[in-house]
Amino acid sequence: MDDRRAARGLRAHVVTSLDESGALFARNTYPNDLGSRVAFVDTMPHFVTYSGDRAEVIGLHGDAAAPAALGRLGLSNRVGAGYDPCAAMMVELTLPPGGQKELMVVIGQVVDPTHARVLVTRYREPAAALHELTRVRARWDHRLDAVRIDTPDDGLNLLVNRWLLYQVLSCRLWARTGLYQSGGAYGYRDQLQDVASLVYAVPALAREHILRAAGRQFLEGDAQHWWHPPSGRGVRTRYADDYLWLPFIAAHYVTTTGDTGVLDEEVAFVEARALEPGESEAYLLPTTTEARASLFEHCARALDRSLVVGAHGLPLIGCGDWNDGMSRVGINGEGESVWMAWFLIATIDRVVPMCAARGEHARAERYRAHANALKIAVEQHAWDGAWYLRAFFDDGTPLGSATAEECQIDSLAQSWSVISGAGTLRAPRKRSAKWRPARRFAARASCAS
Repeated sequence: MDDRRAARGLRAHVVTSLDESGALFARNTYPNDLGSRVAFVDTMPHFVTYSGDRAEVIGLHGDAAAPAALGRLGLSNRVGAGYDPCAAMMVELTLPPGGQKELMVVIGQVVDPTHARVLVTRYREPAAALHELTRVRARWDHRLDAVRIDTPDDGLNLLVNRWLLYQVLSCRLWARTGLYQSGGAYGYRDQLQDVASLVYAVPALAREHILRAAGRQFLEGDAQHWWHPPSGRGVRTRYADDYLWLPFIAAHYVTTTGDTGVLDEEVAFVEARALEPGESEAYLLPTTTEARASLFEHCARALDRSLVVGAHGLPLIGCGDWNDGMSRVGINGEGESVWMAWFLIATIDRVVPMCAARGEHARAERYRAHANALKIAVEQHAWDGAWYLRAFFDDGTPLGSATAEECQIDSLAQSWSVISGAGTLRAPRKRSAKWRPARRFAARASCAS
C-alpha cells in the first residue's frame, strides 16, 4: 500500500467534535503505538456554523475551487465519526463600503485536550494572538537568515535563502513527511544528512538529533534503517552506509561549531535479534540497553563495523549503500561498493583528528592505514579507463562500466572521488578499436534515498 492509499485509509479513523471550549477538535482513534494527539481549530470572531464532513463542504462531485457550501447560508453542524473528515467553519462578517475587518484563525495540535483548551482560550484574545505571531516570525527570521547567498542566479538565491532551510526544519526534521513520502519515521541516514545544514542556523537541533541517532545504534555498531517514535519500532537491515553517517555528521558538527563536549555525551544503545543468514531486513521493536557509551564510542563502533572488505579490497555493499535501488548488488554478502570507499575515506579523514585530540593514537593510525588501503584498491580495481566503477556484484561483475549496456557511469562514484579528495586526476586511457559506447548511454545519477 503506498502512502497516499494509507492516508485515505487512516481518514476513516479521524473523529471530529465540537469541544466544550467552542473549538473544533479532531483526533485519530485508530489503535497504534504512534501516540495520540488532538488537533484543534478556532476562529475569532467565533464561527456560527461548522462541519466535519468534507463531502458536505466541497460537494459530492465538487471542486475545492468552488465549494458547494458557498451556495448555502450555513453548515450542518455535523461532526463525528464516519465522515471524510475536515474542519470547516462559517463566520459572519458585515463590511461597510470601504471598510475592513480582521479575521483570526488558530490551528494547532497538542498531546491532550486540556492543553488544547488552554491555547484556545489564550489566543481568543487578539493581543495575545498577535504577540505570539510576532514571536513566531522573529524565531523563523533568526533561523532562516543565518545562511544567505547572493549569486547571479535568482532561482538559486530563492532556494538557498530561507526556503530550503525552512523545508529541512519543518518538513524533514519535524514533520518527516512530504508529497512523496508521508511516513513520519526517522530515517537513520536521512535526518542525519538533513541536520548537516542546520549546524549554522540551529546548531542545538543538529546536536539533539545526532544524539538521538546515536541512541538507535545497535551494540554491534549497525543502526536502524528507519524507526517510528515514540515506540522505536522499525527495521534492522544490511545497508552498508547507514551507520557511517553518524561519525561523518558528528565530525561535521564538531568541526563547524567547536562543540567537542558533545563527543562525551553518554547515550544508550538498542538491542534486538541479529539478522538470519540470507535475511536482508527485519521489522522489529528493539529494547534500550542499560549499557551506555560516549558519542565518540558510538562513532567508533560504526567505523569499526565498516572496515570489512571484499575480494577487491573495497567495502562490502550489503543490501545497498546510499542508493537503495542497488539492493541486489551484494545480496549474497560479497558485493563491493566503490562509492562506499570514497565515503569511508572522507569519514576517516574527518574522524582521525577527533581521535588524536582524545589521545586515541593507535585507533587513528589504524583508520589512516585503512583509508590508504582503500585508495590503492580503488585505483587498482575500480578505474574503468575514463571514470570509476560504481560497484562489483557478488560474482565480481563490475557495475558502472563503459563496456556495459546500462548504467555505464554513475555520478556518486565520480562526485565523491572529488568530495573525498582521494580520487586521482588522470587522462582517460585510449579504448581499443573494438570498444564503442553503448547505443543507450545510461548516465544514471544515483539518488540518496
